[in-house]
Amino acid sequence: MSAITYEAPWPVYALAWSGLEAREATSMEDRESQSSIPRSSRLAVGSFLEEHTNRIQVLGVHTDEKNESYVEVLADALHPYPATKLGFQPSTLRTRDSLDGSDKVVEDEWSTGEVSEASVSMSSVSSMSTVMGAMEQSDGYPDSDLLASSADCLHIWELERNDDVAEMYGAMSLRNSLSSKKRNPPAPRFLLKEKCALAHAKSSISPPAPLTSFSWNAPSPNFIVTSSIDTTCTIWDLPTRTALTQLIAHDREVYDVDWCPGSSDVFASVGADGSVRVFDLRNLEHSTIIYETISQVPSRGHRHPGRSGSSSYGSGGTTLPLLRIAFNPWDANYLATFHSDSNTVQILDVRAPGSPILELRGHSGAVNCVGWGPPSQGVGRNGPSKGMICTGGDDAQCLVYDLASTTLRSASAQGRRSQNSMYNRSQTPNEGLRIGAEVPVLAYTAPSMVNNVSWLRTPFGNRRLSQQSKHRNFYQNLLSEWTDYTTSSVASGSDWLALCAGQAVKILRV
Repeated sequence: MSAITYEAPWPVYALAWSGLEAREATSMEDRESQSSIPRSSRLAVGSFLEEHTNRIQVLGVHTDEKNESYVEVLADALHPYPATKLGFQPSTLRTRDSLDGSDKVVEDEWSTGEVSEASVSMSSVSSMSTVMGAMEQSDGYPDSDLLASSADCLHIWELERNDDVAEMYGAMSLRNSLSSKKRNPPAPRFLLKEKCALAHAKSSISPPAPLTSFSWNAPSPNFIVTSSIDTTCTIWDLPTRTALTQLIAHDREVYDVDWCPGSSDVFASVGADGSVRVFDLRNLEHSTIIYETISQVPSRGHRHPGRSGSSSYGSGGTTLPLLRIAFNPWDANYLATFHSDSNTVQILDVRAPGSPILELRGHSGAVNCVGWGPPSQGVGRNGPSKGMICTGGDDAQCLVYDLASTTLRSASAQGRRSQNSMYNRSQTPNEGLRIGAEVPVLAYTAPSMVNNVSWLRTPFGNRRLSQQSKHRNFYQNLLSEWTDYTTSSVASGSDWLALCAGQAVKILRV
């Protein structure tokens, strides 16, 4: 895997790619040049300093006259406390040729009626000077984007062009001014302005608790769900800036949360109590525990088969915290999670609760992060892939696994059979599980422990179809994107991921 390196002035933890397409991202020239990163791609990174004053930056990748890639800081802003997560607004809201009426209403609500000085209306963006229009055509970046961050509360930022330096980046001089990687711009060409900060306390007598993570809903981008150390999850409606509901999700701290792909109602969370819980906004009186971790300590007396929602480990053990959760965006039946201080990642099937169907066992140190990538391009010997998945750990390894559809189906069937017949014959905690193991297909050694990873979902031109595409629902758009990735017409080498290790940010072409 080839790498583009950016050395930040501070340790980096949070990072996220922007999924917003620029006007030129789908041109024939860009589609044929799959060896370089898309021109409209932007990466947000956040510092990890043990103090109140931290920073977030938005990075862009350019190519100089020698065809060498380099990183430019597009925007820089102060951030209170280290950001536990960063995330750009889902591209489902902002792709011009796929906006439906409801999405346009959301966009209008965000851009009008603002009290904050940081707000910029979409009408003002569309009426920028001809110089600004020439800038967008030259650098390939959209004029505006939204970014969320979690820390002491949920922060919503708007990324907009810097009017003060607009004339410095005219269409005639932009390419020349950035032709050399040694010549940095005199000022960031974008500004990060905070639109709002959202916080909701568990009770009226206690201050809001810090947030550990959040997830932005793709089908309904006006919804964000946050997780907190006060055991709660909160669903926010962004246009009204109100908390729709706050629920006690776990018995202890909630460490991560993720929306089920394609759903505006279902999300899952993990926490210090060692459970994976699934919630439905249409029925919040109940939640479903699809997996629980218990340390491998034999219980007293006879071992019984595992019950629904629990593992087969003995009841005398203690719970192992689960740190992260990530749904497979290409198949909502599968999700990934991992334990605290564990060198393995568990792949779960929501249809076979109780135990993992697969384990990823490539690390020699504790796992710190996990992220699902795009399906592998083309058709391999095991059939179309249900998605690549990347993990990073304390062993400074970034590992990529390719989970073929047949592998997941076989593992799911094995998991369901295990639930019905194997637990009661188990002599040791691990013997009855018979969990399949996957080995990585790619590996990258970072300069230090890998703290986070993020995949770039490359835009494809053939998603801009006829007028009927404007009325497609989320799943139909997802199926179209799946087709783009798995057809032989897509060139190889267009998959990119970013990782952070210490102060280094590595952008890898997979």
